[in-house]
Amino acid sequence: MSELRQSDQLIINALIDRGVFTRTAGPQMTKADETAIQALKRPQTQQRINHYLKELVGMPPANYQENLVWFIGQPQLPIETVHVLLATLKAVINLPEAQQDTERIVNVKTIVRQVHSEVTELDEREVQRQITNLFVNRYHLFIPDAPVVSANDIVQEVTEFWDINPDFNSVAQCLVDQLQQSTALQLTDNQRVNRALLERQFISAEGDPELWQILQAHQATIVNQWQQLGRFNLECSQTYALLLDTTRRPVTARTFVVAIAVAHQLGVGVPVSEINAVIHRVMPSVLGEQTVSLPEVKKAMLDNGLAVISHDFYCQTALTSRFAVATNPEERVVHATE
Repeated sequence: MSELRQSDQLIINALIDRGVFTRTAGPQMTKADETAIQALKRPQTQQRINHYLKELVGMPPANYQENLVWFIGQPQLPIETVHVLLATLKAVINLPEAQQDTERIVNVKTIVRQVHSEVTELDEREVQRQITNLFVNRYHLFIPDAPVVSANDIVQEVTEFWDINPDFNSVAQCLVDQLQQSTALQLTDNQRVNRALLERQFISAEGDPELWQILQAHQATIVNQWQQLGRFNLECSQTYALLLDTTRRPVTARTFVVAIAVAHQLGVGVPVSEINAVIHRVMPSVLGEQTVSLPEVKKAMLDNGLAVISHDFYCQTALTSRFAVATNPEERVVHATE
């Protein structure tokens, strides 16, 4: 496997995080992002990226005019979310504002209402939340844009807009094609291990005996594959392996500490319907009279690899055992265990 350049790493890591890498430089892009966009125009860059991802997990990204889409490692989208995704693509492409060659700006409420007319099983608030998660936070195809309002103006409600990424149509086609593709691939043993690590961040000797044996036999090769991205460290103990993301940072210390404490209480699993009660029970022992948002605690557990949801149960991961939390609210300390 040829050594990856810095731009290669940036593009691949963007695909892991968002599933999309677009060729257009936007106002929020860094110099490194712009350099990566230019690098992607070179056939050698595309060849290295395709070869690396093919070797890693068995599938390179789909490429439409230097716009890349890659769904490996992303959580499987629920049926209603796929419905929102497709309805949003349709709504935007059919809007007159989206057909212009100049600035393409759409009214948020207009898009939400059109999507809601097709995705009737969700209310408008949930439709807008899912569109924002998909197109603003994940794919970066919408950029929030609100008009500047003078302090002297009397405004009942500020109209929200989204600026449409110039690559929207190309990426939309790419997304549709990816959703239609069959996921049945012939994978090598190493690719199966890497997919499990990317999707779950860990495997264990007890929970994944077959994959564990493969990892033991090919540990040096697999460790080297992940090191090439300049981001992940594959930590291997005698009973489990953890894919540690060096770029991952907790949003707030309090939320992260509570998430760790709750994860320690999951045991063999806690039903999704009962997790709020567990958080309520654990939180005072960590924070005293202070509180944090329940949804943020659940998000912190999942985002930081402390728990996974399986068959409607929150289940603890091996990563949780690496942390111990002081239960004295005055300390609020996280200790990394050996």
